[in-house]
Amino acid sequence: MNSKVETYIGFAIKKGSVVLGCDSIKSNKKHLHLLLYTPTLSDNSLSVLQNVSQRTGCPIAQIDDYETLKKKNCKALAICDKSLANAILENLM
Repeated sequence: MNSKVETYIGFAIKKGSVVLGCDSIKSNKKHLHLLLYTPTLSDNSLSVLQNVSQRTGCPIAQIDDYETLKKKNCKALAICDKSLANAILENLM
């Protein structure tokens, strides 16, 4: 597990620049910079995220099941802050 990624996700949640859940991401009006999902996400929900990624042009990546996400019962989230999205992407690679 990459603790930096979990920390950046926590910062984004505290800042309020995340959208939690596939349905919320699908109907979101904010500008998305990164889509993240856990390995336990269903195939239908993953296809919804892939469609959103193609429509908006933002990258999509798989992450581990972090405690921060387990507490919120969340399997998919979108980062709306560009600098945090870039930091997460750098640490995922």
